[in-house]
Amino acid sequence: MALFSRLRASSPPLAAADPFVLSLVFKSCAAAADARFLPHAASLHAFAVRSSAVSSVFVATALADVYAKAGCLGLALKVFDEMPHKNVVSWTTLVASLTRAGRRHEALRRFSEMRASGVHCDSYAYAAALTACADAGLLSRGREVHAFCAKLGLDSTPYVANTLATLYARCSDVDRALAAVSRMGTRDVAAWTTVISAYVQTGRAKEAIEAFVRMLREESSVAASPNEYTYAAVIAACADIAWVCLGEQLHAQAARKGFAYARSVANSLVTLYTRAAGCLSAADAVFRESVVKDVVSWSAIISGYAQEGLAEDAFALFREMRHHSGCPHPNEFTLASLLSVCATAASLDAGRQLHTLAVAAGLEHHAMIRSALIDMYGKSGSMLDADIVFSHRVKDDVVSWTAMIVGYAEHGHSKKALELFQEMCHVGLKPDHVTFIGVLNACCHAGEVELGLRYLNEMNQIYGLYPAKEHYGCVVDLLGRAGRINEAEELIGKIAANERDGVVWTSLLRACAARGEEETGKKAAERAMEAEPWGAGAHVAMANLYASKGQWHEAAQERHMMKQKGVVKGAGWSSITVGGEGRRVGVFVASDRTHPQDSAIYRMLELIYFGTGMARYVPDQLDLGSEVDMMISS
Repeated sequence: MALFSRLRASSPPLAAADPFVLSLVFKSCAAAADARFLPHAASLHAFAVRSSAVSSVFVATALADVYAKAGCLGLALKVFDEMPHKNVVSWTTLVASLTRAGRRHEALRRFSEMRASGVHCDSYAYAAALTACADAGLLSRGREVHAFCAKLGLDSTPYVANTLATLYARCSDVDRALAAVSRMGTRDVAAWTTVISAYVQTGRAKEAIEAFVRMLREESSVAASPNEYTYAAVIAACADIAWVCLGEQLHAQAARKGFAYARSVANSLVTLYTRAAGCLSAADAVFRESVVKDVVSWSAIISGYAQEGLAEDAFALFREMRHHSGCPHPNEFTLASLLSVCATAASLDAGRQLHTLAVAAGLEHHAMIRSALIDMYGKSGSMLDADIVFSHRVKDDVVSWTAMIVGYAEHGHSKKALELFQEMCHVGLKPDHVTFIGVLNACCHAGEVELGLRYLNEMNQIYGLYPAKEHYGCVVDLLGRAGRINEAEELIGKIAANERDGVVWTSLLRACAARGEEETGKKAAERAMEAEPWGAGAHVAMANLYASKGQWHEAAQERHMMKQKGVVKGAGWSSITVGGEGRRVGVFVASDRTHPQDSAIYRMLELIYFGTGMARYVPDQLDLGSEVDMMISS
């Protein structure tokens, strides 16, 4: 642009109005992709009109591209429509601009106009149309464009092949994505990255890692060397299957090549470390060292703290995010993670505030937010609020219906849960594994043994779902409560040997303890201790079984065995939200003496116990104001 200014100042006017010169200046404005260059582009537009250079297809195309990239799509369309002549570059620029602006259907309509006008489409034009199909998820239309490319032999060109692979990958058709890439003579980094990303998006993490290894082995040029997006994809694959060791090696590779601080790589690393046990500090370190943070970065680290149950840290990060300069508004992943924290801690007030934020952000109808709100209200004991959220749904989805069924089942509203399940099937939604856990729990609480057995059989026979150990555990508990111990034991025999964990055997053991079935109880206890040697549940249940039959010596032996093995029964705990504006969650554990003011707490408890004991003998009409004041002051 500086050279162009010198040209205008030192040369005859016609030299500066040369169409090829002007088109290059407009391209420099477009390449900057900065709104600050828009006034310069407008001035150059006026100069092009005054010198009649705007009639050149090169100048007009470059000018339309400038306006489109500066966010002035209306002006770009006006320039394009006023062009006396249009070539393949003009049409391709228009289709690509409309796609970038999110107007994919209009982009495809213009592509159809381009083909109807008789302009010969090249690989870039077809790639632009395929990108619009990929962004809009229009697989059928994309396959039509693919057919045109195949007829012209363009589907083997790198640009078209990569775009085809992206289209099929986004539509979860990995096999066609691989077929598109295989048509290329040599795969470049874009092709390899598309393949790896396709595997990750369809849950085939191991195949994604294998593809990355093949990429490294077949790497013969700089064009096939992994870039930041490749590393981001393969690290995401490691996160999906919790391969932390390999993820750390990839972290080292990315750091050596200078990609570790790239936003996409940093986000994948944070996700990897937050999903691995004991690696939260590493996730936090990567997050803090990341120079550029987006909403994905913040959501990933907040989710990590939420999964660890660190509610205060998660909310502290959320407050920091909201005050961070340049950070976008929280998205559905951020709010869903925080709502899960509220659900775990039964923090209704904080959950209501997050609900308000979701409404303000226009996310209250998002399936993820709706199901998280239902879960939060349900676990906080407010099924009325959960029902209000559910009843205001705009669109039906399995997750929201499942959350409601599970909520009713957990609160003992078994009849409502089972009725809702029937209604869910009636509207055409297919239940998943989690749905059936809620249904079987409802049957268990209602004592509907035959119905529970029927649903267990229907999982595989009607819905094509293979029952997991959690489903069998529910039905074992159901049979045990009904006193059908032998049937419960037979059902456990149907579970795969590698899935019979301590929870299933402990469920049977508790049923035996309730019914006094000593022989079966001993067998269940042995299996439970084999599955979980350090678990306390089997020992406690067996001791209770002996105690119920008056066998105090045997019960004492179980307790003694627990002490010898160092098995400790988990202490009960509760929580409460205290404080004013900066409210915090206080956790109370049975027999805990770790609080710095534990002496004062226990003295107050003794005072409360004393006060409640005295209140039993005080007449209703007696004024206790002065006595209470004396007790508090003392």
